[in-house]
Amino acid sequence: YLTIEHDGAIPPEYREAIGDRLYGCDECLDVCPWNKWAVPTVEAKFAPRELPELRELLGWDEATFTERMQGSPMRRLKLHRFKRNICVVLGNVGTAEDLPALRWAAGGDDAMVAEHANWAIARIGHRMRRVPISQG
Repeated sequence: YLTIEHDGAIPPEYREAIGDRLYGCDECLDVCPWNKWAVPTVEAKFAPRELPELRELLGWDEATFTERMQGSPMRRLKLHRFKRNICVVLGNVGTAEDLPALRWAAGGDDAMVAEHANWAIARIGHRMRRVPISQG
């Protein structure tokens, strides 16, 4: 629900539990009792699409999002929720390499995306401070 249907900010207490799930349908498919009869398919339309690194997706504009998500259920997220979700995932699993893109998103004009980007920056910073420096 939070990554797909919820249109506002994701409450901070739920963000960590989202983990690396950009779009929540995978969890629903895993637990749906009807899927016990599902048969794997080789149909190309169901194959995962190649996407750039998450940090690159933060730079997408509306036209790019619409074009790249054509025919995908992820298109219903709309760009602002897509970027919000990217920030949450990067906050959970991102690295120092993701910080420039997150800082860029934090400075944008979408307050919700900026708030989630700032949260992700803080989380990555916290993880970086906890990593022991090797005595090489």
